[in-house]
Amino acid sequence: MFRTAIGRVKVSAFRPISIYVSAFLQQAEDILDVAVAGNSYGAGDVAILLDRQGGMRMLDPAGWSLPALSAEFGATAVYKVERRCGTVRVEGWGGGQRCLIQREFAQRGVAPFLPWQPTMNPLLQLGYL
Repeated sequence: MFRTAIGRVKVSAFRPISIYVSAFLQQAEDILDVAVAGNSYGAGDVAILLDRQGGMRMLDPAGWSLPALSAEFGATAVYKVERRCGTVRVEGWGGGQRCLIQREFAQRGVAPFLPWQPTMNPLLQLGYL
């Protein structure tokens, strides 16, 4: 960024925006990228905790708030990945920062066969379920 003679701020078009993004938000974006790429039938919600030594812990987030997870496990940053109705959402909390980003994902191929749909599930028709 630089100031013009009039005092207006301009952003240079030659610099990538990523240099202005904090490490906290960059980690959330990286987690979102992985969650969208690895989205599959049956993938559940997960909490990812990062500690001061660089360690990572993955837990079931059911019944926990992000600040409570951070306090209980001494995490410097906590991210929660949720999958709902064709979207993947990452919520982050830590170090006085908070973020919420989400992305829609494309459904690949045909929806999976569900056990409660006997007319569609070939394994049930063959007697395996």
